[in-house]
Formats: sequence, C-alpha cells, structure tokens
Amino acid sequence: MSTKILLGTSGFGYSDWQAQQEKTKIPFYPSFLNENQRLTWYSEVFSTVEINTSFYHFPRSSVVQRWEKHVPDGFLFAFKIPKTITHERFLLDFQNDLERFLTTMKSGLRNKLGPALLQLPPKFSDETKNRQALAVFLRHWPEELKLAVEFRHKSWVKHLEQTTNLLSKHNIAYCIVDEPLLPPITPVTADFKAAHFDARRSIYAYCFFANVAEFGDSLVYSPEKDRTERTLPKGERGLLVKEVNLFQLRSERKRWEEEQKR
Repeated sequence: MSTKILLGTSGFGYSDWQAQQEKTKIPFYPSFLNENQRLTWYSEVFSTVEINTSFYHFPRSSVVQRWEKHVPDGFLFAFKIPKTITHERFLLDFQNDLERFLTTMKSGLRNKLGPALLQLPPKFSDETKNRQALAVFLRHWPEELKLAVEFRHKSWVKHLEQTTNLLSKHNIAYCIVDEPLLPPITPVTADFKAAHFDARRSIYAYCFFANVAEFGDSLVYSPEKDRTERTLPKGERGLLVKEVNLFQLRSERKRWEEEQKR
C-alpha cells in the first residue's frame, strides 16, 4: 500500500522565524522577505499548514481567500474549530457558528481545504453530557469534510473502545498527540490520520511516524512555535536532530518536484 504523509506546522506567520531577528537560531524566512510573502515561501517547503488563528477568532473571508491564492495546487490547509464552539460552549448550541465558520473556509480555500481539528478542552472529560454533546456534533458534521478530534482528558483514552467506536461510526480521525498526560497510542478510526507532536520529544515522534506510515494518507503537524525552545529531557537530547538547514530543504524539494515532472 502506498503511503502519503503531509508534514507541516501549526501556523506560518511567526516574525521570529525571520532571519533578522536576534533570537532566531536557525532562520526559516530570509531577511528580504516581507510579511505577505511568508506563506508562499512556506508552501515551497511544506505541503500543508494548520491554521491555528482560527481557534482564537473567526477569520475574515478576504483573508482566507488570500491564503488560497498564495499557495500552489495540491497544498492543503488544515484548520482549528474556533474555541467559541469548543472551549466556551462545550459543543452546545454550535450550529449557527459552525455553519458560518465552515462557509467561510469552504468558499475561501476551495479545493485546498484540508481536515478540520476539533481540539477539546482539557477539562472536557468523558462523562455522559459531554459524550452526548460530542455525538451530536459528529452527527452534524458534513460528511464531505475531514475532521480529526484531539482529546486532552485521559478519561477518553481510559474508555478507548467506546471513544474509537464513536469516531469510526462517522469516519472521524483520532488525532494522535504528544501529550505527557496521555499515552502515545495510534488508533485508526478514519480513512486518513492526523498527528500533533512536539519536536523536542523525539521518541514519541518516531512512534507516530512508525504507526501512521502503515495506513494510507496522513497529516502530521508540529505544534506552536515556542515548543521546541523548551528544555529537553536529559535522556532525549541525543535523539533530536539539532541542526536543520531549511533553505537547503526548500531547494531539495524544488529539485525533487522537477524530477517528478520528467
């Protein structure tokens, strides 16, 4: 079975990825690049990105349309469901907000629309009212759109069979996460896979790649920009690739694309 793994990051517009920033150890964006050119540059290295800002506020239609124009065909945008739905209303009375949000994303990103991420609050435990609320949300979710659910309370893993059955029923992916409070398990509940991992925890990262590579298409996202600056556990320091030349990576991808056209 052929496997397609798309690798990206959670967000792309970070100013401290720019070469002129004093704290930038390994710059991703060159100094001559302006803010409006970052996404185009990013798309020449990665083939997907997770829109993290949609978690904090509903994006404007004009902004979403501009994202779509700045990347090549084949690029995919994943996006987080707004916290208004997940963290403030706890999946209750979500219909109007979800419809408005999805309309903006679908019309703006068109065929570059990737999976959505439903990131549940840490205190959203597996109790009757919450499981019922999740079940209603999943039934309401449009079948033509991919969705992954990220659980942050260990009770959902404790009752893993019930959890995976609920997701499988609707072809919803269990989002594999690198979370200290959760085991690094990789259940398959949909026709695609999604994973979030912390680059500083390389053991988990290898576990994710080893498992998701066994099943069809996968999307793997590294977390927010500041995670990799945290202190590495002593036992993991020798396992992490510390120097990555992203300019060289960009050139290598362009060379590979040219070879595929021959």
